[in-house]
Amino acid sequence: MNMKYVVVLVIAIAAMAEAAEYTVGDDMGWMVPPTPDYYATWVSKYYFVENDTLVFNFEQGMHDITVLTKEDFDSCNMANPLFQSPEPGEIMVMASDTFYFTCSFGQHCAKGQKFAIYFASAPMPPSPSPCPSESATADQAKQSRKFKFVSMGN
Repeated sequence: MNMKYVVVLVIAIAAMAEAAEYTVGDDMGWMVPPTPDYYATWVSKYYFVENDTLVFNFEQGMHDITVLTKEDFDSCNMANPLFQSPEPGEIMVMASDTFYFTCSFGQHCAKGQKFAIYFASAPMPPSPSPCPSESATADQAKQSRKFKFVSMGN
């Protein structure tokens, strides 16, 4: 193999391995969108992988970050969130999976302040799988370990 192709391949693999940071909603941030499909359109512009970070910018007290199951997301049921934060912040997703983000305030979810987002596997070896005999409580704890929240508040 020609040496210049090897260098290009190494650079391409290194670039793929680096985590990226995405501001949810780009310049608009995290708020009730002008159209119900706004965040789905935003998600479709990018390719997300494990270890990427989502930045949620919003005025504290006006919105929150809530992660739901698909069923609760589809019906905007906020009774059993997998994760919830009242503060703006960054979420690093550390697993390949689909996640369901919304805002639990008022009718924000029903008005389109929500998105489903798939994170593909990073091009590195996966971590060991957990034991298959976990309880429902352990399953919920496992789900919450799939991402890491960092508050941007004081």
